[in-house]
Parts: sequence; C-alpha cells; structure tokens
Amino acid sequence: MSFQRADVLAQFIKAARLKANSKKAKADSNNTSGSEVLDSVKACSDVVMVTASALAAQLYPDSRFGSLQGKQVSEVLGSLRGKPIPVGPSDDSELHITAILDPLAREAQRLSQVMLLLQDVLSPSMQLYLNPQLDLSDMPLKSFYRYALPEFERDESGRLTMPGAPSAYFSRLPLKRVLTLNLELPESWLVEPVMALHDLDNLRLADIPEQVAYAEYELEAIMLTGSCNEVDSSWGKKSKLPPPRGLQLHLGTNSNPHQVDTLVMQNLGYFQLKASPGPWQLSIAPGRSRELYQLVASSGGSSADMHWGSWRSSSRASSSGSSGNPVAGNATGTDYSAQVLLHSFTGKHLVLKVQKRPGKEGESLLPADDKSQGGQGSSSKVKASDIINVFTVASGHMYERLQKIMILSVIKNTKSRVKFWIIKNYMSPHHKRIIPAMAQHYGFDYEFVTYKWPHWLHKQTDKQRIIWAYKILFLDVLFPLDVPRMIFVDSDQVIRTDLAELYRMDLKGAPTAYTPFCDNNKEMDPYRFWKTGFWANHLMDKPYHISALYLIDLVRFRQLAAGDQYRVIYENLSKDPNSLANLDQDLPNYAQHSIPIHSLPQEWLWCESWCGNETKPKARTIDLCNNPKTKEPKLSAARRIIAEWPDLDQEQADFTASVDAKFKAQEAAFAAAADSSSSISGSVE
Repeated sequence: MSFQRADVLAQFIKAARLKANSKKAKADSNNTSGSEVLDSVKACSDVVMVTASALAAQLYPDSRFGSLQGKQVSEVLGSLRGKPIPVGPSDDSELHITAILDPLAREAQRLSQVMLLLQDVLSPSMQLYLNPQLDLSDMPLKSFYRYALPEFERDESGRLTMPGAPSAYFSRLPLKRVLTLNLELPESWLVEPVMALHDLDNLRLADIPEQVAYAEYELEAIMLTGSCNEVDSSWGKKSKLPPPRGLQLHLGTNSNPHQVDTLVMQNLGYFQLKASPGPWQLSIAPGRSRELYQLVASSGGSSADMHWGSWRSSSRASSSGSSGNPVAGNATGTDYSAQVLLHSFTGKHLVLKVQKRPGKEGESLLPADDKSQGGQGSSSKVKASDIINVFTVASGHMYERLQKIMILSVIKNTKSRVKFWIIKNYMSPHHKRIIPAMAQHYGFDYEFVTYKWPHWLHKQTDKQRIIWAYKILFLDVLFPLDVPRMIFVDSDQVIRTDLAELYRMDLKGAPTAYTPFCDNNKEMDPYRFWKTGFWANHLMDKPYHISALYLIDLVRFRQLAAGDQYRVIYENLSKDPNSLANLDQDLPNYAQHSIPIHSLPQEWLWCESWCGNETKPKARTIDLCNNPKTKEPKLSAARRIIAEWPDLDQEQADFTASVDAKFKAQEAAFAAAADSSSSISGSVE
C-alpha cells in the first residue's frame, strides 16, 4: 500500500469522525434521535472496510483475501437462518465486527478469546453468527482452551493502563478426570516450564489440596530459522543444486562464535537455531563444513535485517569465473560468517546461499556411501574407548521417576562412560534440577537437547504423539556430527547388560537396529495387528519391530538421508487420522523397504505382554510394555515383573529426597540472608 493511499484513507476517516462527532453534539443539544449520526458512523465503517479490502486485493491478488471475500461473506450470511447474537456495546461504536463461527470447531475456541480481547481494548460492536456442522460422527472438541493474553484494565478516565503479564485461568474443570496441560505457541517461540508443583501431564484436580494448580512458563528462546541453498561455483551455470545436507552452522557473538549449533536438512534446506533479541554472528562451523563451503549471500526479509559490508577479497572475485557477477560480502570480513539482527519476537527466517570452495567441487560433505561386498554401505567406526551415547525422553512425573530408574540400571551395568541425551521440551522444572545432581554423583555425562517443530511439517495435536514423533523425526539434526552412534532407551525400561555391546554392533550396512516383536506369547495373538490386513501385505514377510530400544548409526543414517525420508513419509501419512497409530513405531517399520532395519536378537528386548516367560532369564533389557489385554498400571507391573526394580526405585527416591533437602536448605539460607540485609539497610541513618 502506498503512503499516498494510506494518507488519503487516514484523512477521510479523520473527517468522517469529526463530522460524526459534530452531528452527535448537535443532536444531543437539540434533543433529537441521532439516527443520522448512526448512519454516518456506519457509512464510515463501511468505507474503511471496503477500502481495506480493495487495497488487499491489489496487494495480494492471488490471496484468498481477494476481491471476492465480501461476496462470499454475504452468501454465507444469507444462507444462515438464525439471527445474529449481539456482543459488546451498542451500535454507537465506529468499529463493527461480524464473526461467523462453527461453535464446535477448534478455531472457534481460539477466535472467541481474541474477540473478548478486542471487546476489552477497542470496544467494538459485534455480531456473532453460529454456523455449526450438522453431521458429526463424534464430539470434535476434546479439550478446554484458554488464550493467554495480556490483561488490560482502564483507569478512572477510561484510558487503558499498561497490560499485565499474559495468563490463562481455567475454571470449573472436571475434578476426577486426568488432564494434560499443553501449550500452543507462536512458531518462533521456545517455551519451557519454570515453576510447576504438580504433574502437568497427569493432572487430577481431586488429588490437589490447593484451590489452584499453578504453573509458570518462560520464553526460553526465539527461533532463528532459514533455508540454506547451494549455488554452483561457476556463476555461468543456472543448474539448481540440492541443499547442502549436513552442513553445520554456529550461532554466537564475535567474542564467542559458538553458543548454539545446528545441521541443515535436505528438506527445503531447513535449519533452526535458538536465539534472543539482539545482534548475532551466524557462521559455517569450523572443520569439514568450513573447509568445503563458503558463504555467498543471505537475505532476511529486508535490507535492514542483514548487515553486509563491502567485499574485501580480490581472490574471491577471481574464483567466480568470468561472468562478472558480484558476490556479496559481510560485515565480519570473512567468507564463512555474517551478522544477523534479531529484532522481533516473531523470529526471523533467513535464506542462506553457500558454494563449494575452489578445488572442492567434487568432494562430499558427508562420508561417501561406499558399497562394499554384499551391497553394504559404509558405517561409523566405533572405538572401544568411545562414550556410550544414550538418547531418551520423558514427560510427566511418573515417567521421570521411571527415567531415573533406567539411568541407574544403565550406569550400574555399563562399564564405559555413558552420556545421556535428554529431550528438554517436556521436562519438568524439578527433573531438570535432579539430572545434573545425578550426573555429578554417579559419574555420567548429560546434555539437554531440543528441537522446535518445523512450521512446514504436519503438526500433531496430541501431546503423547508429539513426544513419539520426537523419537524418530529429527534424529539427523538433534545431535552433533561428531556423535557417531546413539542408543534410544525408553524411560520405562530396565537395562540388565552392558550397552557397549549393542553400541559397537555391526549393523551390516543398515542405519538402525530394532528388536522384532516376540511371537511366543500366544495369548496375545489377537492383538498382533501386523500379522493381518494392511501390515501383513505391506511388510512382505519382514518383521514388525518394537521401538522401545534401538540403535542409530548416525553416519549411515545421514548418508542415506534417512531423516529426510522419514519426514517425507510422515508428511504424506500423518494427515490421515487413521494412519501411524503408533507413530514412533509404525513409521520406521513402514519405511524399512527403503530404510533398512537390522533386526536385533530377541534377548535384547523382553516385555511380558508379547514374550513368553521361558525367555525372560535371557533378557538383556526389560520393557514395561502396555498390555492391551490386562491394562495393568506400569508401577504395579514393574514391582511384579522386575526383581531389581524396587531397590532401584528406592535408591532414586532417596537420592531425589536428598537433593530436594539441599535445595530447600539453600533457599532458606538465601531468604535469611536477604532478610538480614534488608534489616541492616533499614537501620542505617
């Protein structure tokens, strides 16, 4: 929209308002009805809306908000039989809003909260039309919803005061139902809980002594996302190259250039980095990435977003060929870094362009996919001295309790040093305090990892399914390139063997290794869905594997672009609500024709639900699989099935209690010191 058009529109609105106010004053002085004033206000509103629609149609001719919008709205309004519901003040407002909602749609839950905010802030007149869907097979709404918006209040003069902190309050929730608190966030926000006394994944209000269950969240980071494209080193060529899959990027400052890192996907060349408002330095990571690639240019939406300086290297210009095309430099004066300004809470999306350095055009960033005898590709070389990397995820107090037991079982049976990689997205504040203390006491390493769900990937709405997705969809970008392998272990599992044997196993060229489901517990035959129907036809005599324990050869995994393939398959299948019922398990089993799975010996994973008791003595790991027949709770099943579980549980409980006691003592000491300081300062004259 040009400034001239905007200025004309503003002048018209201002004149209409002055005219309306003068007529209203005259009508009040003459004690008349004021209908003429009301007509003028409505006309002003209509002109504003028509002008805005016309401008939008010119700016976005291909958008769904085009010139036909008004006609479509009129047709919908004409088809509705019921009368509108008036909302808010009378029609003397200059702003009028008409809303058409399906009252049982998820979108209506969100829009109703926005309408309440508009009513408080702008005081418009509103009309609400209900347009429900008539044919429903089930109740479409399965959750309670509140929009965490700032609270606006007005002073005595009617003016808005400074907004308060965004908050959401749920009242009249069912007391005896088990509820899960989940957040829907802006795409660029990474939020984590910082205060929560209760289990937000298994919240039963009848069991809470307080009148209010309180949780506080904090904005941890704003995501810097982007697409990285490779351009041909010869500027005369127009061929489009695939994204530089596996390119490692660092984000930091001039003094500390490596604060966070990430890898570039093949899917859209996508990458993401955690940041906060301010200036940053984005660079190609030292090592293989920087040896092969140099940064050509970048764009972040506007010239003010990226700060580029003059290009200082004449040798770089000569390497661009004889085409004479300029190559943008950057403010850092290097060919591998650029300055990025993150100045909005909406985040930033960049487009990076990189190219191979002269003489490196034929080299690959990732190790070559060499085929050896038998058709097996290359795999990671694991040394006997390597740290055993274990990946796990837990959500909810019960699973965090089970996770501590699993960690104890691993370090008691594994002779090598172990490093646990734990998904941070769903950890409670209490668990984030316990894990570092456990690491120091028991002598293991740990790292909290996180990944924001990409905006272009089909989203899950159920929290448990989101957690399942994190087990499989982002394996290639969650971990650094120098981590050769990773073992995933479910939190409800007890390890009885040295995981180093699994970690160093030859996978025969496969990128992953899973254990097939047991077949010897015949009581469960009616529940073996993979034996009939779709799965039987699709598997073609291949086994169906369980996802509670698996090994990933990350080198081979990235060679085959397995992560990119998983995401493509997921995107195609997940839009069908009846597909991928067990997401983290169904996806690798479905894709095993293109992404092969090495089947582990049966003793590597035993669970009572599917395996017979005669094989239990050989079990290297025991998993507390859900039993679809008995539905026995996990804790009671653990005490009954696993002999060492009660002792491990008592050990983690005692350790947790000791850590909590230390923190409470520290908090009391800090509080006493603060009171002492305030009393001393108050007595000084």
